Amino acid sequence: MKIRKMKSNLDERQELKLLKIEHNGCWIAFWGLLIVMLIQMIVGNDSIKNLAGEWVVFMSLALYLSIDCVRNGIWDRKLKPNLKTNIIASSIAAVLAGIIWFSVSYRNYHKLIGSIATGIIMFVQVEILCLLVLMIFSKIYKRRVQKLEEDD
Repeated sequence: MKIRKMKSNLDERQELKLLKIEHNGCWIAFWGLLIVMLIQMIVGNDSIKNLAGEWVVFMSLALYLSIDCVRNGIWDRKLKPNLKTNIIASSIAAVLAGIIWFSVSYRNYHKLIGSIATGIIMFVQVEILCLLVLMIFSKIYKRRVQKLEEDD
């Protein structure tokens, strides 16, 4: 069975505009899901089951965007895949994770020292994990770009 592609009613300008709209919608959904999940964690969503749906959608979108961009030799419009950028991005994620886990721990247990320890532990874990993942993706990206340039 042959599937026929429907003819587009859009001209090239409209097609580019539609791609821009879809691009913006994708990023609004991505960051919106992340913000909603963080707010739910901070204000007291006690069951991880309540976040499962959002988490699956968020991670599916994150993985799709990451893998497909690297596969096509795209990193970012402005950032370079180098150690400095990776450390900065990892540190931002780690600080946010540390603050969120400190807040959640303090809200649940009202123990300042334990909450600080939780925040620090999460900071260190997220810093290391994010940096490791970004370094691996940077290496894969650089190999992919090299292969794409050789094929041209």
